[in-house]
Amino acid sequence: MTTSTTIFTPAELAYLRGQRLARLATLGPDGAPQVRPVGFLVNADTGTIDIPGLDNPSTQKWRNVLADERVSFVVDDVVPRPWQPRALEVRGVAEALPDVLHADAFPGIRPGVIRIHPRRILVFGLDDPDSPGNRDLPPG
Repeated sequence: MTTSTTIFTPAELAYLRGQRLARLATLGPDGAPQVRPVGFLVNADTGTIDIPGLDNPSTQKWRNVLADERVSFVVDDVVPRPWQPRALEVRGVAEALPDVLHADAFPGIRPGVIRIHPRRILVFGLDDPDSPGNRDLPPG
């Protein structure tokens, strides 16, 4: 199994682990994108992004993932002085895991995790001398 250290650079992992909020885009029933703010965890064991939720299995984003696994996930922010936007986008395929419950997720969540398997990573503004830049990943 591929691990996150082979998928994300150390600077990318540090950036992701320093953030708490992202946006998840799924494809709705009519084919239009649906974007929602989400909390997330980087899963070092699987090399994936895990999205727990208060009650994920009852949400439209969950139903969207069940119908079409293609997703895009974006974390971004701005360093204020000097003004510098930063972003990391993960495009990939997601799976709905109804029985998974993360012990280190935020309080009050119920079982049900959306797990993103990265297929493409796009990076902007991270100070990362080891970055391979935007890249496609082999299916895994």
